[in-house]
Amino acid sequence: MTEHGTHPGVGSLLLPLINFLLFAGIIVWKLPGPVREFFRERTARLREALAAGKRALAEAEETRAALERDVRELPATIATLKADIKSTADRQRANLVDVARRAADRIRGDARLLAEHEVAAARHALRTEVVDEAIRQATDVIRAGIRPEDQERLVRDFVQSAGTAG
Repeated sequence: MTEHGTHPGVGSLLLPLINFLLFAGIIVWKLPGPVREFFRERTARLREALAAGKRALAEAEETRAALERDVRELPATIATLKADIKSTADRQRANLVDVARRAADRIRGDARLLAEHEVAAARHALRTEVVDEAIRQATDVIRAGIRPEDQERLVRDFVQSAGTAG
């Protein structure tokens, strides 16, 4: 298929160019203040946008650098945290062992004191029982072995000693 048509030439571009130049000239000639103000404001807005972009880029670079540093230091931070956790656990374990030892010592001391008290009470009860039994047996032996003449002599000696004491 062949194309039929004309190619644009210089003449077809000349009229739109003249039209544009006339339009731009009239705007510059009749409206110089508003045109300048428009371009001045536009320039200021563009400069502000460029400055904001530079600031954002700088902040992004700082953030990226901080993140890279944090990632680089992460193994050391993890090791430090593990060491801190281990030392805290060791201190708490030592503290618990110390508290347990003191409690065990206190319990042993209380048990020893209670045992000594129980032994003393048992000794006292045993002595009392032995003395009571000895008195009972002595009374039985004396009752079995005393005769009426021994009893009269004891009463006489008692009365005599009571009379001399008074």
